[in-house]
Amino acid sequence: MQIDLRTGKHSIEDAISDTVKRCQQSQPTLNAFVRIDRDGALAAARTVDASGAAAGPLAGVPVSVKDILNVCGLPTNWGSRLMQDADPAAADTIAVARLRKAGAIIIGKSTTTEFAHTMMGSSPLTGLTINPWNPAATCGGSSCGGGVSVAAGLVRLALTTDAGASTRLPAACTGVLGLKPTLGRIPHDLVPEGFANFIHLGMITRSVADMALALETVAGPAPSDPHSLGLPRFDASEVGAEEGNFAGKRIGLIMRVGNARISRAMTETIRSVATTLSGYGASVTEIEWTTENPEPTWRILQQSNWAARLGKIIDEVEDKIEPSLAEGVRVGLSYSGQDLQGALNKRTALFRHVQKLFDGFDFLLTPVMSQEPLDALHKPLDPIIIDGEVVGDMRREWTPYLSLFDLTGHPAISVPAGLSDSGVPLAFQLVAPWYEEAKLLGAVAFHEQHHPWQLLDAR
Repeated sequence: MQIDLRTGKHSIEDAISDTVKRCQQSQPTLNAFVRIDRDGALAAARTVDASGAAAGPLAGVPVSVKDILNVCGLPTNWGSRLMQDADPAAADTIAVARLRKAGAIIIGKSTTTEFAHTMMGSSPLTGLTINPWNPAATCGGSSCGGGVSVAAGLVRLALTTDAGASTRLPAACTGVLGLKPTLGRIPHDLVPEGFANFIHLGMITRSVADMALALETVAGPAPSDPHSLGLPRFDASEVGAEEGNFAGKRIGLIMRVGNARISRAMTETIRSVATTLSGYGASVTEIEWTTENPEPTWRILQQSNWAARLGKIIDEVEDKIEPSLAEGVRVGLSYSGQDLQGALNKRTALFRHVQKLFDGFDFLLTPVMSQEPLDALHKPLDPIIIDGEVVGDMRREWTPYLSLFDLTGHPAISVPAGLSDSGVPLAFQLVAPWYEEAKLLGAVAFHEQHHPWQLLDAR
């Protein structure tokens, strides 16, 4: 299988030239990019044209790369003024190198929240990235530019990360697909601690076919990532609508994972999805989440990461970074070794709990978030309100469904589920056992074929 972008164009270079122009023109309204690499993209396109049939399965496919991942020759700014003068990266991260080898064209670096620490679509360095469906609603984070660049039809693929929500949430908020594969399926050579790592590389696309081919391209073992070693090969040819037929599949529906409530509108959306899946022949059984909300465990691990990165300089940089990041660093500095080990132990307990669920189910179905996308200017430290009730912390109450599977490592995908009354996308999450991305994508391909979702094209 190969994507061919030559249709209707004289060359890949012509197609990429048009893509770069549209990306540049979109910046004043969408602000999806930190940097658009026009010269690099056109040079790569000329190389693909010269390679002809040997160009690779992603020949000419335009890609955005989240600006916490290294792209050779471009700085990695992390959405932070602390990094605005960073030197150009000396080498591509592994996934970027594999995309280039397959013929993909890196259009530029997409926006991210500061050090990828919030779920809202802005950073001190780049400002607000705009949801193309509704500017008043957040586009989600931290891979804000990734979701917007795909949803607006600017690129075919966004390479992203997902440590707590960062791929699936922006995909959900912008009406596209967001995949967090099994931990290690896409090797991550940039994390400083590889063994207890829960930071995944993810991808955002508009179709399952694009997702499957891109995953085949970037997946596979790498010596720098211990979780990637010895993994079975991912084969995109195993993903197909017929192979994903839901007939006879057992689906466990989880409406809450320790969060206080879920909105009426989101409840109706997820139950409607469950009805649709039942109509395909699946058996959908609602199950009760019997262990704690995963967010407090996630919080200790992530805030410890932030403290390790910035703790030694927090006094001198606090007034240069977002208050929510500064608070997270200071809380992270307060944890003891027992706190950290306790969180690691709880992570293992969560993994075993989810593993046990898969004894009786082929897939798990959950919301992506407990209510529709928040206001674009909602502050990360402010509590959220669901159906008039103040429920508290954003991560604990809005998206615990996402951080849960970062902790357990199971593959999970955000899938569009229509629009809210205010005109913003809604989504559901489907989760599979470890290494079963082919079955997961096949199921979504079946749904895509029989229940196609509305797609936005800003061109």
